[in-house]
Amino acid sequence: MENLGTIVLAVGALGTASFGIVEALKWTFIGLFGYGQIGTILGVPVFAALRVAYGPQAEALLKAQYRAGRMSGELPTTIRQGVRVGLTPSTAGDLAKSLGVVDEAALREVATLVQNGTELDDSQRGVLGRFELALDARIDAALALADSRYTGYIRLVASFVAIAIALAVGALQGASMLTAFIVGLAAVPVAPVAKDLANALQSAATALKRTGK
Repeated sequence: MENLGTIVLAVGALGTASFGIVEALKWTFIGLFGYGQIGTILGVPVFAALRVAYGPQAEALLKAQYRAGRMSGELPTTIRQGVRVGLTPSTAGDLAKSLGVVDEAALREVATLVQNGTELDDSQRGVLGRFELALDARIDAALALADSRYTGYIRLVASFVAIAIALAVGALQGASMLTAFIVGLAAVPVAPVAKDLANALQSAATALKRTGK
């Protein structure tokens, strides 16, 4: 049982190392895993508004911030503020149609007044508030789905890395390839709980010894 705890810790260490290797490759296409979900959920009109706010390189900016932190970085704020700045009479109609919570003409009127610096009345502020509320909910959903997809893909790639490392080490040591494959396959799932699992096994071993006495 003591040896089993040590094995679990070693397998978990392999999983952690594999995660580290994959995370170090975020500057490649790996860093954009899940990014496509943002465009799917937000839609073309939102990206059109972002280009109004940030220029033709808006998507390059979003991708850079996505690589840096996704939901925990500056990306959510960048999208929210960008769409608000990019809400103009020319983009308002498509944005209203895309979100589906406010009338196109009403939002276009609000956008015109905001652009001209005219103060909004209560009804117009209500239109803008409903639009922003729906926009925020859509952004949160898009980023949550993208982050979930990113995590899933990263786990998958890390599993392949762990299996490759285990097989390579197994071949060098003359170990069973089946055993090496199982070790690599288990590494990523075990990594987050390796310490707790090893402690549980050691505690069980101690309890069984005392019971046996």
